[in-house]
Amino acid sequence: MMPPQTDYTVHPVIRQHLKTLGIENDRELRSYFFPTLMDLPSPELFKSMDKAVALLLEAIENKHEILIWGDYDVDGITATALLVLFFRELGISVKHYIPNRITDGYGLNAKVLQRFSDTMQGNRLLITVDCGIANKNEVREAQAQGFRVIITDHHQVPADELLADATINPKQDDCNFPVKELAGVGIAFYLASALRRELRKNKYLHSIASTIKMKSFLVYVAIGTIADLVPLTGVNRLLTRGGFEVIASSQPANIITLFDALNISHQEVVGETISYQVAPAINAAGRLGESRLPIELLLTQSATEAQSLAADLVTLNEKRKGASRSDLERAMKKVSHTELDEKKCIVMTGNSGDFQDGILGITASRLSETYQVPALVCCPSNLDPMMLKGSGRAQKGFNLYRALDRCSTYLEKFGGHEVAAGFSLAAEHFALFKRCFEQSVLLQLLENKNNIITLEKNYQQLSISEALDPILIDNLLRLEPLGEDNPKPVFVDNHVRFVSISYFGFNKEHIRGILRGRLSNIPFIGFNLGHKALRLDISSSCKMKYSHFRDHYNGKSSWKLKAEDIW
Repeated sequence: MMPPQTDYTVHPVIRQHLKTLGIENDRELRSYFFPTLMDLPSPELFKSMDKAVALLLEAIENKHEILIWGDYDVDGITATALLVLFFRELGISVKHYIPNRITDGYGLNAKVLQRFSDTMQGNRLLITVDCGIANKNEVREAQAQGFRVIITDHHQVPADELLADATINPKQDDCNFPVKELAGVGIAFYLASALRRELRKNKYLHSIASTIKMKSFLVYVAIGTIADLVPLTGVNRLLTRGGFEVIASSQPANIITLFDALNISHQEVVGETISYQVAPAINAAGRLGESRLPIELLLTQSATEAQSLAADLVTLNEKRKGASRSDLERAMKKVSHTELDEKKCIVMTGNSGDFQDGILGITASRLSETYQVPALVCCPSNLDPMMLKGSGRAQKGFNLYRALDRCSTYLEKFGGHEVAAGFSLAAEHFALFKRCFEQSVLLQLLENKNNIITLEKNYQQLSISEALDPILIDNLLRLEPLGEDNPKPVFVDNHVRFVSISYFGFNKEHIRGILRGRLSNIPFIGFNLGHKALRLDISSSCKMKYSHFRDHYNGKSSWKLKAEDIW
């Protein structure tokens, strides 16, 4: 991190933006613009971290076999890669497993664990990352198979007793770690950091442990943290900023190879680059049942293989985009606006083939964004046609996990966060579950005084002619990573004129073109605004709400404006 600069210039509109976030005085501004990793809280504050480290030290000293079990999303994949690579730097070979979303399902799988157990000799240690907290039965079976179990997870902690030998989850009661909303990869980083600290006291491993630069692992934390939509404030922002600096230094090679395959620059990375380009490419493989590809890319030591795997991920992501469009179109046709007005939520299921298992979350997310209500989308399970698998998303301020918990009688299992969750249930219980969830939503809205809490957006007046001011652009880079709970600044110009405009997208729903500036013209892009643009008289001035957009083309990047709304 760069040292604080007392003479750093803050643009007036950025100063006002930060004021809305509660950052006002010079000390707070310096801390925000120039954070330092020295401010990170200690790993020792996690409940049971001492137990987890003791188990790891015992396994290392006695050469016990270690299995790392991840999740198939970006958070789980990056967390798995981080720990495998950390152990590799220690000279310790470990096994790892990323479940197949379609054939294995979410979390621990007893049958797969048994297969590993059958090939492992003597005492063995299982470490979960980004999963495991809801797998009480599977943890018990793993222990019966001879595993000691360390769970690292960030999902909601169930009321049942935790059976693992050590559980690292900031949401546990009596956990003193000050941040509860870490990503799974962030917790994996802290576990590795705590182990490194202890190994530096070990007379045999001291020299190796001392050479490990923990900052180098922050690239995985940055990608997984942004992808999992945890708040990009405090500790999460510090960890992610550190990861951006690692990427800017052209490390690690495999991540840079993926950036190259996506034709995006790794210099001056911004949160949206990860959210909309890098993370979806990693996620696409897991969604389509190819979860081995991204973890192989992150772990391979062959540059040639990395290039091939990165190209495969890009191809799969294009396939995923087509499937997402088809599933969303089918879902939109099922939405009853009359029922929506009455129930204030969407709960739907489809026949076999209507919705793809791996894309349920994307479909639910788009429905929730479009209609601004909680949305659940289900489809028949690939493992058992008598069971339904579901995914839910909700807008900020609505607690989706709590709404599902009130309906747990009808669910086989469920887990997740306030705004995202997964669940499964018997198909015969769907109608009862749907009714219960609808009542649960209305009850929660009533508890919230019939008004879902949303973050107030503050728009500032700024002419587009001033939007690319160098000081403003430099400030915007230092605001990064922008995203959840650290929103990008949004501006309004009431007198925008178009030089040119064109339409693109599957249904010509997006726009791009050139805006007339005072000294030079300015390129812009706008998503899902095609229908509004068609109703405008573009020969006269209009109003535009806009933000800044880092465009990537052929490995180079440039700043453009992103139209958020026009009228």
